[in-house]
Order: sequence, then structure tokens, then C-alpha cells
Amino acid sequence: MKCRRCESSNTRVTCTNHFPNFTKRYCRCEDCGEKYRTVERYEVYKPGPKRGGTLPDTAGEKNGFSVLTTDNVIDIRRLKREGKSNRQIAAIYGISAGHVSYIVNFKVWKHVDAY
Repeated sequence: MKCRRCESSNTRVTCTNHFPNFTKRYCRCEDCGEKYRTVERYEVYKPGPKRGGTLPDTAGEKNGFSVLTTDNVIDIRRLKREGKSNRQIAAIYGISAGHVSYIVNFKVWKHVDAY
């Protein structure tokens, strides 16, 4: 971002405030010391998910970013009961060992309870 007074690119953001429809950034030029504020307005307001409540419709494999399927989760829990380590299971499915732990301990994929 360029300074409004001296056109220098040597500026920094000192403070950022986020609001639902816009963001305010307070800036300072390192060369001339000019202080100014920018306001970035969002064209489309997209509210985040509501906290608490039930699972959204995109839980589990319905989520477009999901790597696993319901059958994979059932297999992961079965492999853990058979004595495989989290690292071994993680290598099979391409996920982290910590995520395997979350699956096995029902912290994620809670809606899949079949063994």
C-alpha cells in the first residue's frame, strides 16, 4: 500500500479492526510519518457458522474437503482395536496420527458409531 502523502511503499499496518461488513486498517508511512486509515468493504457478507447446536448438513463425507468416508472411519476404529498404532493407520489413509486419535476417541466423526 502506498503512502497518500509521499507515495512511498514503505508503510506498515499498525492496527486492524474486523467488522461484519468491513475491515478498518490503521497505517503509518515509515518515511514521512503520515498516519492514515483504510476501510475495506465486503461485497457479499457471509456469516460464519453458528456456535453450538447440531451438526451441519455437511458433516462427514458430505463435506467437500473430507478425505475419509464412513467406511474408512469404521475401518480405522477396527484397525485400532486390532492393535495397530496411530502412525501405521495414518500412513494407510494419508492423515495425521493425531486425527486417527480423534477418530478412535469419538472426538470427530461422532455420528459414525457402527463397529
